[in-house]
Amino acid sequence: MMSRIVPALSLLTFGFLTASCSSSPVNQGARDAGSGGATDARGTGGGGPAGDASSAGPGGAGGASSAAGGAGGPIGTVGTTQCSDGLDNDGDGKIDLQDPECVSPLDNDESSFATGIHGDNMDACKQDCFFDGNSGMGDDGCNWDLSCDPANIGAGAARSCPYDPSTHNCPTAQSAKCVANCGPVTPNGCDCVGCCVVPGVNHPIRLDASCTAANFNDPALCPACTQQPSCTKTCDKCQLCLGKTTLDPSCATVDGGAPTPVCPSGQTVCGTDPNLCMNNTLCVTGCCVPWIF
Repeated sequence: MMSRIVPALSLLTFGFLTASCSSSPVNQGARDAGSGGATDARGTGGGGPAGDASSAGPGGAGGASSAAGGAGGPIGTVGTTQCSDGLDNDGDGKIDLQDPECVSPLDNDESSFATGIHGDNMDACKQDCFFDGNSGMGDDGCNWDLSCDPANIGAGAARSCPYDPSTHNCPTAQSAKCVANCGPVTPNGCDCVGCCVVPGVNHPIRLDASCTAANFNDPALCPACTQQPSCTKTCDKCQLCLGKTTLDPSCATVDGGAPTPVCPSGQTVCGTDPNLCMNNTLCVTGCCVPWIF
């Protein structure tokens, strides 16, 4: 779900098990939907790159010059997607990143793990970076087909893609481009194509359009999947991750307050408040990470 330009950080910075996960330049899907792309969906005053002032791309309604949150936008500006607009769009009492179905401020659907972005995952079987704001566009170096996954029994929204051992082009590792581009926006506990480990479920689940936090344990709605180690991010005890919004009491605190997430060196803590991120960074699982798409 997203778009930007910032130097790629080291793979180790993002806690990958091995090398591999990418992103995409401009969120065409979000442009079509007028959602402002990966935009300052977070309303942090600086999500998108210096975009075309006439487009509704990653910098909001008018690129980086937009008052809606371009590179010079005011801190606290509310974004344009459901996961950044300051509203409880699905009526569950949780707003934006406090909602477990919001995997990033670029997410335009608070009610499920569908992205809500027009044009996303146009091919129900072929997957690329799930989290960059235009999943399925194939512009980020990630490449996967659901029919390559032996754990995929054809449940969930992508029923047409059950495991098929004769499927061709099933890479054993994602490309370095995929890792560099998709890595920063992949939540802790997930791999680059949307297969995640969540609390209370004894196997990874696919963030399918039919899946919600309330039915993580329903394999018909949140299908089992096999994570790709080359682009998987771990979730340590003192890190926030998908489905995990509180930390162990033993984690470090600030001035005796609630424990704060551990973030890689050079990143600041946003918790679940996207407004705490700015200057071309994006709030992902508690940390402000560079928005490099």
